[in-house]
Amino acid sequence: MDNFDSLTWAFEDWFETPLCDLPDPLRQRVEQEFFPMPWDKLSANQRRSVALQLDYQHDPATAQDQKFWWDFFEQMISLKTQVAEWEAVATPTAAELALKETRLTELKQELARMDAQQRLARGDYFPERKLSQNVDGAPSTGPTVSARYIAYPNAMHQLTRRLGATPEELAAWIWLGPKDGGLAAYLNANELVPPPRFFYATGSDTHDYIAPLMACWFREDDINQFDPADRYIVGAALIERWNKLPGLHAVAFIKAKIAESRLLDIHPIYGGTRGTFSEHPDWPSLESGLFCRAHVEQIEAEDFAAVSSADATEPPGLGTSEWRKKTAQTAANALHDQPGGSRDKKRNIQELWASGKYSSRTLCAEQECAALDMSYDAARRALTNTPEPSRC
Repeated sequence: MDNFDSLTWAFEDWFETPLCDLPDPLRQRVEQEFFPMPWDKLSANQRRSVALQLDYQHDPATAQDQKFWWDFFEQMISLKTQVAEWEAVATPTAAELALKETRLTELKQELARMDAQQRLARGDYFPERKLSQNVDGAPSTGPTVSARYIAYPNAMHQLTRRLGATPEELAAWIWLGPKDGGLAAYLNANELVPPPRFFYATGSDTHDYIAPLMACWFREDDINQFDPADRYIVGAALIERWNKLPGLHAVAFIKAKIAESRLLDIHPIYGGTRGTFSEHPDWPSLESGLFCRAHVEQIEAEDFAAVSSADATEPPGLGTSEWRKKTAQTAANALHDQPGGSRDKKRNIQELWASGKYSSRTLCAEQECAALDMSYDAARRALTNTPEPSRC
């Protein structure tokens, strides 16, 4: 661990600099560690991407993660081999045919689950910063300020008091991660410095995404300053909310909106629920899914009867809790609306989809997310509820 020297942090202020203008120590690292990648032919974002990839390969902290994915793809290869072998098996009797079909179904379901797990992998590795660096690339010896961490109960209490957050929402924010407007959680912060980052074990046997939070710690500054880009409602609450409307079958309606790409059912462990993957009976129920409130409210505004003026509420009084909430929301909106902010990126990906260049939202998100500095998940969520482009 001590021998690992992050390229990402070493070049933090130098990714836009031509090779000839780099300090000698950094130029030597480019020549030795970036080879055969041509520094001057790469954009700043490409240089940063290469540095992150090299850091991931050499950072001892990723050893467990690398082993997991090595074993993961080995298992996928094994499953595909078994599928091919079973498909070639002759079935002269009805019993043998039934056995073959059962086994193929099991294998293909497992492959589908692993494919979904691979697609939903976070991919947001970033090396820990150990020492700051001087302009000549040498590490500085300035004092390090230790972050203060607080345990889950304290963090949840503060988020509930300030934002009215729920444990389910916190799970969604952790699943998103800081890059996509969420939060980072950590493990064993009471005894490890720095503590390891917590990630949900995607595709595990359990559907319970609240229980793992009990072991989580959070940076106190993160909790105090957190302004969520999106709010979430759990499926059970959404079903209860919409079941109150006369003549509306909430479960069927939610599934219809998912099919229309106007709702996205998030599950931090499985990625989705049976609302999307109905062919997988072992996947989590729709009730446990997490839905973006903005999507819910947009559907209510477009599909439900308009609220009469008699139901409109008076604006909140100055200094009231509702007024403070509205003021905080306005400030958060201003932050997220900045150029290069989350909403700017969302608009960009939506404009690319509206151009009609791509045949599906998934393909659009896959092809454009890197250029927009978005994760695939964030790009795909941004395309939820978007209208079909004109393809004339």
